[in-house]
Amino acid sequence: MDGGIKKLLPGRSWRHRAVILMGLLLMVLLSLSGPVAAQETSSGEGQANQQAQTRPHFYDVDREVTIEGQIEDLRFENRYEGKGNFLVLLVKEKSGGELVEVETAPAWFFRTDLHKGEKIRLVGSVTEEGKDGRKLVIARELRIGNQTITLRDRRGFPTWSRGQGRRRGPAW
Repeated sequence: MDGGIKKLLPGRSWRHRAVILMGLLLMVLLSLSGPVAAQETSSGEGQANQQAQTRPHFYDVDREVTIEGQIEDLRFENRYEGKGNFLVLLVKEKSGGELVEVETAPAWFFRTDLHKGEKIRLVGSVTEEGKDGRKLVIARELRIGNQTITLRDRRGFPTWSRGQGRRRGPAW
């Protein structure tokens, strides 16, 4: 069998071939496991909300948008198990008046207060629809007045997850 592997991966050491084979085996096993079913709840609406809240969202740089508008509402939600409460904004777009749900960062990351009625310009990634059928955006950068708050780097990786422990966000 090793002769066949040598033909497929010429010039590779036996360790390198073993790592590649283990990776391929892992991919096959993961593809066979299929999606995990969500727990059932007593009401269909509760199940839909639970699935929407627990489904992970990922920053996609290819779906990045810039939104200008006004903060209509602020709330703290436990979006990810074990990650603390996230600040979620409801922003009314300047053009068109559409309400957009904006996921920002863990509450402990912020050093400044945000208020209803403040004008905001944000850059973020559009994901699937959020609660109530609104567009859901994961924010990368917020601009309020003359302050810019960087929540993620240009590739979408959170700035709050760098360093040791729970440190505060940048001093603006």
